[in-house]
Amino acid sequence: MIQLTELEHDTISELINIGVGRAASSLSEMVAQPVELTVPTISFVERFSDSELANAPTEIVSAVSQRFHGPFTGEAMLVFPEVRSLELVRSLLKVDVPLDTLTDLEQEALMEVGNIILNACLGSISNVLGEPINCSMPTFRKRETRALLEDDATEATAGVKPVLMILHVQFMLRQNDIDGYVLFVMDLKSIQMLRELVRRFLANSFE
Repeated sequence: MIQLTELEHDTISELINIGVGRAASSLSEMVAQPVELTVPTISFVERFSDSELANAPTEIVSAVSQRFHGPFTGEAMLVFPEVRSLELVRSLLKVDVPLDTLTDLEQEALMEVGNIILNACLGSISNVLGEPINCSMPTFRKRETRALLEDDATEATAGVKPVLMILHVQFMLRQNDIDGYVLFVMDLKSIQMLRELVRRFLANSFE
């Protein structure tokens, strides 16, 4: 399993923290209320189903997903429990209507939010590390937590077990009791490249 030094861990967390913080400011303006963030955490697992985030495997979640490519590749996701996602849509639209009437608008509204948050995070990483990162068009999915990531896409090849790095930051809208989280998932090869770029960044910073 990958072992990050404390400085590497803190640096990667701060890269995500900067991006999410900027995005939270934009989201705060959209919903006209403060958005609170948790400190990003990093964990390593062989399958997403092994992570603490999958401890409610049958919960239905709504997610905006975006693949990214550059010196390292992976998937960034904005995830909400289904009911919370509908509450967010109602806050964005600033209308007080029954939640069951908002489902048709959910995907469009969450795609907009996801585009803002995920691009802010990826832009922060790209700017600080000085490496271009290209993003695919965002996609929307609604499924059980245990199927959030397709584990069969990360199966071992040539007898080598996969390793996923999960960067997790939670954000909350207290007035509406809404919470969601951002995930960045990368495989072993990309983790090693990200670590190398972080080491290079730190070495240049201390020159």
